[in-house]
Amino acid sequence: MWRNSTVKRAMLIGTMALTAALAVPATAGTTAVSPPLANNPEQMSTEIHTAVQSAVDHAAGAATELALVPGFAGVAVDYAAGKVTVSWKGEAPPAVGALATRVPDGVTVDVERAALSEADLRAASTRLMDSQRALHGSGAVIAALPAEDHTGLVAEVSHDSAAARTTGLAARLEQAAGVPVRVEVVDAEVQPTAATRRNDDAPWNAGGAMASRDGTDYCTTGFSIINAAGQHRIISAAHCNRRVGSIVRDGAGERLGKVTHRSLALDAQAIAPFDAPRTTGAVFGGPWNARPADSRYRFRVAGVQRPAVGQVVCTSGAVTGEHCGARIRATNVAWSCGDRTCHGFRASRDDGGVVVGGGDSGGPIYGLVGGRAYARGMIDGGSNRRSCGRTSVPTQCFSYVYGIPMVDILDAWDARLYS
Repeated sequence: MWRNSTVKRAMLIGTMALTAALAVPATAGTTAVSPPLANNPEQMSTEIHTAVQSAVDHAAGAATELALVPGFAGVAVDYAAGKVTVSWKGEAPPAVGALATRVPDGVTVDVERAALSEADLRAASTRLMDSQRALHGSGAVIAALPAEDHTGLVAEVSHDSAAARTTGLAARLEQAAGVPVRVEVVDAEVQPTAATRRNDDAPWNAGGAMASRDGTDYCTTGFSIINAAGQHRIISAAHCNRRVGSIVRDGAGERLGKVTHRSLALDAQAIAPFDAPRTTGAVFGGPWNARPADSRYRFRVAGVQRPAVGQVVCTSGAVTGEHCGARIRATNVAWSCGDRTCHGFRASRDDGGVVVGGGDSGGPIYGLVGGRAYARGMIDGGSNRRSCGRTSVPTQCFSYVYGIPMVDILDAWDARLYS
């Protein structure tokens, strides 16, 4: 059972006013915001909002760089308040206090003490997902995610699964996880989202179609990377192709490249393009059938950042197009990728609208600041079905998107983002 579920255990350690310049430094890939014209209130509002979002995201990026330090529990942002919250198990190290020298003026950082670290909850969610998948199959526990106060897990259980009918389910899940677990029974499941953009060509962009020989879309190209050997590769989801050596085709059915690496733990694969110039640091935006004249047709990629709760992101898939305004609801989320447990983040729109659909797997998830895309992750799946509207092929759509953090993919292959 959930223990003290109504009592927040987080303890405020302190609020630090930060003292760097408001504009993101040039090394982060953005430029200072020019003073708005005094006689243009709409322009002033837009530029102030962009400046605040840029400053908060930069501060969150500095905080998430500490993710591998023991005790790190998570980072959340609040754009309206201009605030970044860092959660930490135990006493926060000096590096947390040193954030004040690395982030923009006008942003505050709250440090909250957490009962469990990100590593604690990641191990616990893996134990929970692995045990329930062995007992009831991959669709029983849809996801396991950290409680907001980092005192345990929330397990989302499919209402029509055998697990939902298990007597004393919460106690059994707690025993498997080794931490407090709150059970929520839901009517959804995570579906892999494998199912112009339609006819991309070298250099390849993120968000383009991957299709069968007859041109039927089934997945989407993701961000481009450069590995330790200096080779250009395109990222996509591993469930899109069966094995290393598989030939990948574009939306017109023409040969795009060959799969060279796969990581089942990340459900990611790397594709070596056949043609040169091989890749470009850009993503497709706009609808699935956007033309070059569309204002959102393409965005340059400016950098990469570990996702933080509260950040606003866009998804871009070859089948359903671009969906913006999704907010990251949780990080360190666990779900089943076939017979394995994947970890990443989940995002949805405030209005419950579509954010992803079948055939979008492998596509990019990014934040937009100043017209540039900052990589957050790779589309892996979706849940909570919604009506699609127009798409490139008939498919299912969802209001939740599940993403694999791009930083994890880069770390796994000792690579850097091509931007």
